[in-house]
Amino acid sequence: MGPNVLALAPGQCLMLENNPLTKRRLEAAGCEVLTDRGDEISLKAEGGPTCLTRPILRG
Repeated sequence: MGPNVLALAPGQCLMLENNPLTKRRLEAAGCEVLTDRGDEISLKAEGGPTCLTRPILRG
C-alpha cells in the first residue's frame, strides 16, 4: 500500500498511516502528508485512498 497515495492538492496528499518510509520521503520532498488508519475502509489491503475515492473538484 506504500504507493497508494491520493493527491489532494499541490503539495498535499493522503495515505494510509502504516507506511512510515513513504511518508518520510514525501515530507522530505516538501509534501504535507495526511494519514488515515484505514481500519474501517481499507480492510485486508483491498483498497486504499486512491481506489476508495470518487473524483473530486479541485479549485
